[in-house]
Amino acid sequence: MNQDSTNRDRSLFSRISQSDDAAYAEVFNQYFDRLKWYAAKLLKSEFWADEVVQEVFIHLWVIREKIAAVENPSAYLYKMTGNRCLDKIRRQETEIEMQYVASAIMHGTQVSFQEGQYDLRKIEGYIREAVSLLPEQRRIIYKLQQEQRLSYQEIADQLSISRHTVRNQMAKSLQSIRNHLLDKGLLYLILFNYLFFF
Repeated sequence: MNQDSTNRDRSLFSRISQSDDAAYAEVFNQYFDRLKWYAAKLLKSEFWADEVVQEVFIHLWVIREKIAAVENPSAYLYKMTGNRCLDKIRRQETEIEMQYVASAIMHGTQVSFQEGQYDLRKIEGYIREAVSLLPEQRRIIYKLQQEQRLSYQEIADQLSISRHTVRNQMAKSLQSIRNHLLDKGLLYLILFNYLFFF
């Protein structure tokens, strides 16, 4: 990016810092597609890339009063997007870990690790307790996915809701379960061992 473009972006950021809607819209229109392409390369998903870039621009507006002094707005936006993508990847990896553990529990199996085996019955009670505490819709979605092995789309069709809603509700359910296990002092053990296994 040449110096003229950088100077123009710095001027736009300065205006955004003063709550200039027109400047914000100009930056949005100029960068949204570029950042989405960049995020899609990192996430391997246009759906999640779109969500991440929307989050970036929402956050940009929230912190607008702090961006007047940004020297390189383009690099700043790409860095924000990259960091959001990394956060998304970490969250998804953790959800996969918990789905693996929960699925094993539902089927009464054990998880093997490099350093022996961990008997999942030791935490089964806490998992079931956490599931019982979920709001009704989340509990239903969770059980349909984990016990009946339905896909998100099959659950969406059965409950007459969107696939996106199913995905979000599952993510919230897994977060609730993680928090419950954390309260019991167990989450670190599951993740530590499973990371070595996976």
